[in-house]
Amino acid sequence: MAVAAAAALVGPTVAAEATVAEQARSIAGSWKGGVYGDNGASAGYTAKVTIRKNARGRWTGRVSYPGMCSGKWAMRGKSGGAVKFVERITRDPAGGVTCVSPVNAKVRREGAKLRVTWTEPRSGDSATMLAKKV
Repeated sequence: MAVAAAAALVGPTVAAEATVAEQARSIAGSWKGGVYGDNGASAGYTAKVTIRKNARGRWTGRVSYPGMCSGKWAMRGKSGGAVKFVERITRDPAGGVTCVSPVNAKVRREGAKLRVTWTEPRSGDSATMLAKKV
């Protein structure tokens, strides 16, 4: 009986630790960082990404490039530990001239940070961000 009681106490603790570890690896949350490499630039601009799971269990997101554009992310699948999205700009103050849309985005955790890689389907140009949780 003591063994059963001890197992009952260990079970929830192990499950709770697994949940905490899963949350620590999750891409969910708001992230902010510098975007580099766009159009060959060595330094660029700031982006903020907010990612969550919707009611159907699919990842969705919102992205903003402060002072420039903003848009939405729709999940397109998973591959090699990354989640793939398509980004569609919904607000561009210059009427579609400032930001390219649609763009592919690939997201993965790297420790406490989130790496985002954007690729423009037409030109093949890419940019990356290593973001901190905000």
